[in-house]
Amino acid sequence: MQTTKLITILQNIGFTEKEAQIYLVLLELNESIPSAIARRSGVKRANTYAILNTLQEKGLVNSVKRKKHLYFKAIDPKIFLENEKQKHQEIRESVEDLSQALPELLSLHQQHTATPQMSVYSGKSGLIQIMEDTLTASTELLCWANPSIVFSLLEDYYPKYVAKKVKNKIWLRGIFCADEIAKDFKAKSEEELREVYLIPKERFPFKNEINIYDDKVAIISHKDQVGVIIQNKDIADTQRAIFEFGFEYAKLLEKEASRTKSPKKTDSSHRKSK
Repeated sequence: MQTTKLITILQNIGFTEKEAQIYLVLLELNESIPSAIARRSGVKRANTYAILNTLQEKGLVNSVKRKKHLYFKAIDPKIFLENEKQKHQEIRESVEDLSQALPELLSLHQQHTATPQMSVYSGKSGLIQIMEDTLTASTELLCWANPSIVFSLLEDYYPKYVAKKVKNKIWLRGIFCADEIAKDFKAKSEEELREVYLIPKERFPFKNEINIYDDKVAIISHKDQVGVIIQNKDIADTQRAIFEFGFEYAKLLEKEASRTKSPKKTDSSHRKSK
């Protein structure tokens, strides 16, 4: 068998290329000093000393001192093969044990994922961290907010956020308290990938911002500069259902407000008769 093929076989079971070269040279020489091993293998002498020590630590090489010289010898390949078989047998047994324990491991994992995971953030930088996390959404982003309150703290950050959201192609559906900033958001809905309905802030004075995405719910109090991200599928799904209910009602409220503001047509002849 060619030396290159033997080196490849040894590499496949964990040897480095140079370790394999030196091990094969030792088998050929039976016993030798490091300088001779280095010359025969083509590996630099300094590297040869280090590799011989490594092979000795792995139990593949023995050494003995004779007349002030240290001689190295590779262990019998039969012993090496038996050791490798034993290692692989232990690995197979470990894999089998792992396979049998899999139901219990999955149960522990499910208990962990079922327990809501909550992260708390504070300060302006903390709130920005929450907003950045919403940009990881693989689902649409559902948002309740009072834009004026959001802008009171994050006015300089929000344009960057919107640009990233558009770049990531994240669609947002929102229910916003009606004001001039909210109207501007609504006017830019198409270009900024959102569908927004405005509700009267006198009747529904949102103080916090809530974002629902993937299996997470992010709640932000801009006034207090504190927020949390709750990660739990059931909680997120429930909040998503509540949002859907609110979203449909927000549509009706906006239509009602639009009809109220529309000027009523009057009968001019009727006015004249009066």
